[in-house]
Amino acid sequence: MGNTLHHGPVNVGPVNIGPVKHALILLLGLLPQPSMAADLQQLQRELIRHGFRLEYRHPPGTQAYGRFSAASKTLMISPLVTDLGIARPVFLHEAVHAAQSCPSGRLTLLGIQRNLDPVVESRIRFILRNHYSQANAALEREAFLIQALPDAEDVIITALRHRCQPPGG
Repeated sequence: MGNTLHHGPVNVGPVNIGPVKHALILLLGLLPQPSMAADLQQLQRELIRHGFRLEYRHPPGTQAYGRFSAASKTLMISPLVTDLGIARPVFLHEAVHAAQSCPSGRLTLLGIQRNLDPVVESRIRFILRNHYSQANAALEREAFLIQALPDAEDVIITALRHRCQPPGG
């Protein structure tokens, strides 16, 4: 089937990672990085089956590497994530937000509870406390937690199948 991400115009200008990106890269470096052999193809197909769009372009108006828009059901993933070696966790993080958006289009918790390594938990708490609004902290915490799981792809696919309806379904 090939790559399901849509390539669009990418003009990110000079790269200035700033403190938020630096903190995120540090966190992502602590998380387990399972093999990309399957290339997340099953998750990509499941997202598309449920009416989500995948775009391989820098999210406009932000320094973030990924963004999910519930209004347009679009996951935007910056092409820089491949060069930085963080494509998998960024994609998983945004896919969690897609699942959180079902069934109403308003993000709600999936209710996934797992224990993580205390060092990873500490980094997540630091990033949430220093770089995210308290209003979104629970949703972001859940996305960080799930992206860190060795079975993250399966967890997200299960959530999509239970919470989301395919278009016309």
